[in-house]
Amino acid sequence: MWNRIGRWIAPALMVLGALAGLAFAWSSTLDYSRHLDRQVHDLRCGFVPGLAAAPGADEGCRAAIYSPYAALMRDKIWGGVPISLWALGTFSFFAAFSVYLLLSGRNASRYAVKTASFLAIGPFVVSLGMAYLSATRLGTFCKTCMGIYGGSIALFSGAVLGFLALSRETSSFAADGERDTAPAPPARAVGRLVLVPGWLALLAAAALTPPLAYAKSVPNHDEKIAACGKIPKPITGKSTAGMKASLTRTVSSATRTPVTLMIDPLCPSCRALHRRLDTEGFLEQMDTTMVLFPLDSSCNWMVTRDVHPGACQIAKAMLCAEPKNQAVQVLEWAYDQQELLISTAKMQGASAIDGYIEGSFPGLGACMKEKATSKKLEDMLRFAVDNQLPVSTPQLFLGDVHVCDEDTDMGLVYSLHKLAPQLKARSF
Repeated sequence: MWNRIGRWIAPALMVLGALAGLAFAWSSTLDYSRHLDRQVHDLRCGFVPGLAAAPGADEGCRAAIYSPYAALMRDKIWGGVPISLWALGTFSFFAAFSVYLLLSGRNASRYAVKTASFLAIGPFVVSLGMAYLSATRLGTFCKTCMGIYGGSIALFSGAVLGFLALSRETSSFAADGERDTAPAPPARAVGRLVLVPGWLALLAAAALTPPLAYAKSVPNHDEKIAACGKIPKPITGKSTAGMKASLTRTVSSATRTPVTLMIDPLCPSCRALHRRLDTEGFLEQMDTTMVLFPLDSSCNWMVTRDVHPGACQIAKAMLCAEPKNQAVQVLEWAYDQQELLISTAKMQGASAIDGYIEGSFPGLGACMKEKATSKKLEDMLRFAVDNQLPVSTPQLFLGDVHVCDEDTDMGLVYSLHKLAPQLKARSF
């Protein structure tokens, strides 16, 4: 294929990029699919496919896997169809195509090189788009996603090198008068016209086969979605057992779905669920009652150890902020400052976070120390006792239906669509 760059370096770089993209797409798909059995699993998400990342290094991966961009058809299939399946099929096609160019060497068709250069634009542009979403919408990058981006860049770079080498070689032939100007036989001309659409069809088939096969084989979870039962004493209206809080972003007269959220303000899973509901656009359609259930033994007699020390302080701050319509602001502030508040409470004691609360929300300190505030919180805790609920957070209830914990993460959109069809996920 004309010179060393075009004959070996360009296709070798394409092979390397395609195989890297294929490996990371496979790793990402496995990571996602392991969460679709309604069980809890750790994330692997490392730069080396198949090897687990270091502890605490999976936040970017967690944000990506729970984001609206991780899967398609999430309201039709529990967990959706992982977008990495498209990448898996696409890189499989390019791996085969690149190996063909590498093994063909000088005998590779010039049309094949041009076609490879054109087709390689696709995964490169998609990777740029996904990287932009990660930076602007998620604020973090998934390691396996970065591996796919790197594979796309290497694949595209090799294709461009091959195209440039071909162009220089063609120009050299023309300058030396060696270019064959004889018209191509009719059969070859027709073959060239058919070849490019054929490669496009192969690429489309390769990209679509994994997601279509997955969509056909995914199990049906409908019977399990409502299997967690109902609560005998749901909260109706504004009562002493719950704190009514508008979590809407816009004012609307539309009928809202009654929802009860049992949360701990220093619970990372509660924060994750809150942000998923917000990102998906569900919060603005919900008439939400929050039941505060801090996993902190200083106020919760059902907890034998301080899972989240300081959570009682935040809960009391929310109760004191409710008359000022600032309860949700306190909650979202606690979610934003969660790591700082948790570490401060563990190192200096729960009372140490009072200063942070007073600094951000002046005037709540005296109210937090009142017996009436403790009594309100105790009434909330009795909601779990009256309904014989497990001592855990978060817990989500649609009316009196207890949404299973497994349906509040990967299958959130599908489960809410089934249980409350009036709730619509935001279009992205």
